[in-house]
Amino acid sequence: MAILYALVARGSVMLAEFTAASTNASAIARQILDKIPGDNDINVSYSQDRYIFHVKRTDGLTVLCMADESAGRRIPFAFLEDIHQRFVRTYGRAIFSALPYGMNDEFSRVLSQQMEYYSSDPNADRINRLKGEMGQVVFECFEIGIRS
Repeated sequence: MAILYALVARGSVMLAEFTAASTNASAIARQILDKIPGDNDINVSYSQDRYIFHVKRTDGLTVLCMADESAGRRIPFAFLEDIHQRFVRTYGRAIFSALPYGMNDEFSRVLSQQMEYYSSDPNADRINRLKGEMGQVVFECFEIGIRS
């Protein structure tokens, strides 16, 4: 499971992007940005070959990533939520007047780091981590019950 590409945009203006693989993800992402309907907040996914493009638009800011099909939806959308929050926290109102790729030098490093985290760190999947912790608690309670 891997997130291979990510971008942050205001409308069709790309503000930052990073790719971890040699693909045509950037070109497809531009097409998606141009075709997203309206100005409403959305969470949507598009399939392209063996990849899924996940899109989250909130308050005019669009965050998009391309992931393997095996990534499902939960982890990519957790990644997008995290990136959205980090971007807004870092740049605030400057987002609304920034030039194309105006935040790329700084924020592409954040995209890279978070893509790696959400692609490889088991702690990124909070639900599965919590299920594992709950299973451990149940197992420990069961063990205690057997011994008494």
